[in-house]
Amino acid sequence: MQVKISKIAQQLYRSISPVRQIMNFADPNKLKEYGIQQKDFISFGGGWVNHRAPKELQASYIKYSRNDDLFHRSGSYSPTSGENIFKEAVIQYEREIFGMEGLDPENIVVGQSSTHLTCLLLRVLLDERDTICILDPSYCNYPMQIYTTTSCRLIRFPVIDTGRFTYEANTKNTIRRLKSFLLKHRPKVVLLISPDNPTGQVLSDDFVAACYDSVKKYGGAVVIDFAYKDILFKVPPDYFSWRPDENFVTIHSNSKWCHGLGRRMGWIEGPPHIIEAFESFLNSSILCPDSLHQLATADYIGAATKNGSLKRYIKNIGSLYEATAAVTVEAIRRHMKLPHLIPTGGIYTCIQVHENAARFVENVLKATGVLLIPGWGFGTTLNKSVRLSFGPLVHDHDKIKEGLKRVGRHLAS
Repeated sequence: MQVKISKIAQQLYRSISPVRQIMNFADPNKLKEYGIQQKDFISFGGGWVNHRAPKELQASYIKYSRNDDLFHRSGSYSPTSGENIFKEAVIQYEREIFGMEGLDPENIVVGQSSTHLTCLLLRVLLDERDTICILDPSYCNYPMQIYTTTSCRLIRFPVIDTGRFTYEANTKNTIRRLKSFLLKHRPKVVLLISPDNPTGQVLSDDFVAACYDSVKKYGGAVVIDFAYKDILFKVPPDYFSWRPDENFVTIHSNSKWCHGLGRRMGWIEGPPHIIEAFESFLNSSILCPDSLHQLATADYIGAATKNGSLKRYIKNIGSLYEATAAVTVEAIRRHMKLPHLIPTGGIYTCIQVHENAARFVENVLKATGVLLIPGWGFGTTLNKSVRLSFGPLVHDHDKIKEGLKRVGRHLAS
């Protein structure tokens, strides 16, 4: 008699997640079923960056691989909360790129990835009857992470005007509503992401300050996911340089800024009492973070801050994605002629399609070989919208134009 899987595992297996739907659409067998040749397939679905990692970072990995003593060192257990040399590198990085002062090693805990650390942070901060607030729309993985790690209540605060299809988070009226909403529901955690996935928008200083001032009154916390912090198209907001305190925590990753998506590593910046609480959770989940990634990255950051190449590298990343965003927006305007958002950071934008987004995506894929992502998984405000990622095509602007031209022809017909 076979062992039964748990009820939560059964429920997750039977439910349709946005990530699973994305993977199903892009499955080679599904493309074959639709009569789409792989060479003709254009995907705007991938949520990853495609710029090159710094050559100097690669050199650091080579250095650790070739030197017997350094390679031996990189195979040792890291301290549970991370190597001190890597924490010092994070402090250097934040000071060099964002002008942050006052960050100390005791404010940093390192983990396997920002996804891993987000799940642990939810366990550290939330009890069964607590409430967590995310925006609508917001990253599609958050509800699943919340559901599988806590028993708390999830509420959403809408920031899209679905009538005009505009991003309203940074308007005075929305900020006024936000304060009332938070003081009424008193969520223990307000989880934000800036630049945003899926909209490509950057929250204003006024919006984040309103969150912070509100939760501070009743002992809550603002948590910002900074996965795309380094991909900005304008001057960083002031809160990008805020050091953590008892009501402000931030989540970070090496995935996006140095193209380390597969070199899994992340860290959290928070007050000491929260950072210390991670130890038991880390011991029981990964024991310790990866030593080689920490040591090689710290080696790179130390050298790159001294010679000025780190700043140049980050600036070039922002320019590269800003140019790609401009090409994408112009192609949407010219060919699709549908309401859309103008990205101010990150690798995404959203397009309103005025119908069930999942059905729209499937019809477009069958007719054109072009994949977009249905917006329903990001919140109800995107039920009739799609997400477009230009990150994987940052070096292939012609493919962006061709893909959106195909979609435009299909819509026109």
